[in-house]
Amino acid sequence: MKWLIIFAVLLPLGVFSQKVILQINERQELVSYRETSLDSVLANPDLPYPVESVDVRYVLDLDEKTSSYYVGGALTSVLPIDTYFNETGGLVVKILEDGFDYGLLIHTDEGSPSAMWYWYAQGMTTVKKMVNFEFIKNS
Repeated sequence: MKWLIIFAVLLPLGVFSQKVILQINERQELVSYRETSLDSVLANPDLPYPVESVDVRYVLDLDEKTSSYYVGGALTSVLPIDTYFNETGGLVVKILEDGFDYGLLIHTDEGSPSAMWYWYAQGMTTVKKMVNFEFIKNS
């Protein structure tokens, strides 16, 4: 009974918060000069950039609906997000910033995890495919 009371008190305080932490070490930018699907950009980009080394981290707080973005360990932005699961089971994270249509698409399955950043602009679709990354367990 004692544990039930502790659980009931701590649960609303966010002790069991849902966060997805994505640490990115290498990524490749792919650009298509047309508005198209992410799969189309991955399969046939008009401009593939070389893979670049980065130190980038996204902390996605699914309870508070925010995305915290870190570069080199320094917090650069905290923005509101909307999330949903697509037809393949991927978590779509729409970053809600006025005038922009971009976000993340992540699959956290242990067998084949994947992550990409996307941006739809007028007449252009950009994808940053995460090449070397890890999902860090929330401690």
